[in-house]
Amino acid sequence: MKKVISKAVNIILVLVLLLAAGVMVLTGVNAKSGKATTILGYGFMAVQTGSMTPEYPIGSVIIIKETDPSKLNKNDVITFYSSHPGLNNMIVTHRIVEIIDDGDGTYSFTTKGDANEINDEYPAEGEKVIGKVLAKSSLMEKLVNLRQNPATFFVLILLPMCTLIAFEVFSIYKKNTAAKDGKSSENEEKK
Repeated sequence: MKKVISKAVNIILVLVLLLAAGVMVLTGVNAKSGKATTILGYGFMAVQTGSMTPEYPIGSVIIIKETDPSKLNKNDVITFYSSHPGLNNMIVTHRIVEIIDDGDGTYSFTTKGDANEINDEYPAEGEKVIGKVLAKSSLMEKLVNLRQNPATFFVLILLPMCTLIAFEVFSIYKKNTAAKDGKSSENEEKK
């Protein structure tokens, strides 16, 4: 029973560490590439500016869910590719202040950053909406901020993850070796 519990804890620990590492990589890639990446309709984004303070200050990690533009409501916070020509399709997270039904089944949204005094100059087009912000993740924010310091990232994330993976590989190797030795003994006994 102890072995089963130990194995289950190890598997859960490896999965959590892989998820944490994946989220850190994903938010780093999103920030550097200017492209949003979602997995199974969900994504993590690191807030880069102060336009949504105090709710989402710089460095916050938000969880977004891909959402059909027709399902969005006034006051929803959305993440989208900006239509502003000077922003070059930059990813923006702002609050919907007005929904514009274009009449042909498409929508656009007047948006505004909570800390901004005026609405955004260009509306967010429905087809450029990445998703609706579900929440801010304090845990993921702390994990993402670890990547800022390579030594901390190595000691707290990579080293434990590599150690767990090494133990798992060693355990599999031992089982395979034991199974081969058992087959060799059976073959020698038959001769």
